[in-house]
Amino acid sequence: MTMSNWSIIIPYYNEESYLEDCLTCITHQTLKPDQVILINNASSDASEKITHKFKEKYNDLFDIVLINEDRPGKIFALMAGAQYVKTSFFAVWDADTYYPPSYLKRANKAYSKKTNRPAAVMATSLKNSSVSLKNIIRILKIQFLSRCYTSECHAGGYAETFNTLLYKQVGGFDDKIWPYMFEDHEIVQRLLKTGSVVYPLGLWCVVSNRRCDRSKITWTKTEKRIYRYTPFFLKDWFFYSFLAPRFEKRGLNIVELRKQPWKDNG
Repeated sequence: MTMSNWSIIIPYYNEESYLEDCLTCITHQTLKPDQVILINNASSDASEKITHKFKEKYNDLFDIVLINEDRPGKIFALMAGAQYVKTSFFAVWDADTYYPPSYLKRANKAYSKKTNRPAAVMATSLKNSSVSLKNIIRILKIQFLSRCYTSECHAGGYAETFNTLLYKQVGGFDDKIWPYMFEDHEIVQRLLKTGSVVYPLGLWCVVSNRRCDRSKITWTKTEKRIYRYTPFFLKDWFFYSFLAPRFEKRGLNIVELRKQPWKDNG
């Protein structure tokens, strides 16, 4: 089998309703990954059983690594999983997100360009996979913003792929560097010091419709504006001197996402 030089990392916490569908997305990729790294972040449901069944069925096709990380928080799961990456590139997938069959192939094409090789390649998040005016506008918006505001992150944690060497060079995800929300935005700040971050036109994923209430775990409009218009040479100040104390005061640490507020809504 031809090596693709890709790994997929999926951290999960109580995702039994979504995880199997997400794992199916791996088997449907037109460019198959060499590694699949699944990190159980202290689940109490049947999620871990689903990953064991996946390994039993597909271990001949992929190098499947199963890890347990009991420290609560996605960043700890990512830190644990990234240590096992043996490939030149890796994608971080969310367990409740749909990734189309062309996902890795399109990301790989972006990395394969001989000029301006990216440090990271990001996808556009959509709410469904239909060819609709709303989705077209969303895609074009990301294309516009990513070209006008090149020193910020325009994708969520469900849309990340990385050059492994550069990821490790900047220190990777690390709770000692950034123990708060929006770890994807913060790591892009570090990666932009090593290369570009690009958003290919045809690279997208569909996020879960359960993500209905994030009002208590987001940044303010003022913080968003300052992030957007802070010049790159001041972005370190923005994250570590300005945003970090504000997040600390509001309790927006890496454990907050585990509360899964959608469960309160049934």
